[in-house]
Amino acid sequence: MIIWSRWGILVFVSIGVSVGMGFGLKGLFGPDSPTDGALTNLFIGLGFMIGAGALWSFCTLALPKLDAPKPLVLTERLAEPVRTESGATRTHRVVPMLHPETGEQIFSRPRSTFFFIPMRFWWIMLAAIGLVNIAIGVIG
Repeated sequence: MIIWSRWGILVFVSIGVSVGMGFGLKGLFGPDSPTDGALTNLFIGLGFMIGAGALWSFCTLALPKLDAPKPLVLTERLAEPVRTESGATRTHRVVPMLHPETGEQIFSRPRSTFFFIPMRFWWIMLAAIGLVNIAIGVIG
């Protein structure tokens, strides 16, 4: 079973895209011999390196904004209904959630993970897989 939270699914997607990109690169630039496993490993390794770069850029540029801490709020019932300027009646108001001991506002801190590992570390693992495949392709 695959386990992810929030944007962690993109790690799974980037692994698939990296493998597909490796086969696509081999189809474009490699010879037509289907039995050349070393060359296939080389191109799949290049695909993983490109996928690692794309995942790194997502984790650096977009993920901090998507997983930014958000203040928690409560809906509190008013003692008496209040009429607004537009003529509507309000019976509730939104108030910030405060810590009972310190009185500071509480924030939720969302995390994007894949197999319980934060997403910001997965680009390193994809790059390592790419380097191993490239090494196998060069040696083999």
